[in-house]
Amino acid sequence: MIQHTYIELFGLQLADPVTFLSDLMMSIVAFYCGHRIFHDFQHIYAKYLGVFFLFLGLSSLLGGTFHLLDVYFGRTPHLIAWTVQGISMLFIGLASVRLISQQKAKNFIRLMIYGFFLLFIYQILRIRHFDIVKVNTAISLIGITSGIHIYKYFVEKDKKYLMVPLSVLLFVLPAAVHGFHLKMNDWINQNVISHIILLPCYYALYVSFRNIAKDIPTSSTQPIQQG
Repeated sequence: MIQHTYIELFGLQLADPVTFLSDLMMSIVAFYCGHRIFHDFQHIYAKYLGVFFLFLGLSSLLGGTFHLLDVYFGRTPHLIAWTVQGISMLFIGLASVRLISQQKAKNFIRLMIYGFFLLFIYQILRIRHFDIVKVNTAISLIGITSGIHIYKYFVEKDKKYLMVPLSVLLFVLPAAVHGFHLKMNDWINQNVISHIILLPCYYALYVSFRNIAKDIPTSSTQPIQQG
C-alpha cells in the first residue's frame, strides 16, 4: 500500500509531488523521442512511432498531473491518462505491422490490433483498474511489437530488428520495481524509482526503432520488401 505524501503550495494541497516530477521527466523524454523520429524520417513506420511516443508522453503528463491533484479530482480522471496510454500502444502496433510484406498477414494482424484496442477501452471503462493498462502494454510490447520484429530478424538476418525486443526486455526492471513495491521512503517510492529507470528504457527503444527507420527509403510508405 502506497503511503501518499502531501505538500501545500499556493493554497493547494498537492499529492506525491516527487511522483509528478518523475512523470514530467518521462513525458519530456518521450516527447523528445517522438519529435525526433517523426520529423527525421518520411515514412509511415516512423510517423506512427512518433505518434506512439507522443501519446506515451502525454499519458505520463496527464497521469502525473491528475495524481498531483488527486485531492480535488479523485481517481476518475486517471481513466483519461490510461486511455491515452492505450492509444500509444495502438500506434506502436500499427507501426510494427508496416514491416510485414504479406498483405493478408498484415491485414489480419492490423485487425487484431484494433480488436485488442477496443477490448482495452471496454475493460478500462468497466473495471477501472490499472492492471488493465499493464496487461494491454505487455500484449502490445511483447506479443505484437517484439513478435513482429523478431520475425523480421529471422527473415532478414539483420540484428537491428532484434534490438527492439531486447530494448523491450529492459522494461522488466521498472515493472519489477513497481510490482514488488521497492522504495527508498514514502517520497521516493516505487512509482518514482520505476519512472526514473524507464527513462533510459524509452531512449533505448527509440534508438532501436531509429536504426530500423533509417534503412527504410525516405520516399517509401511501404514496409521493407523481401529480397
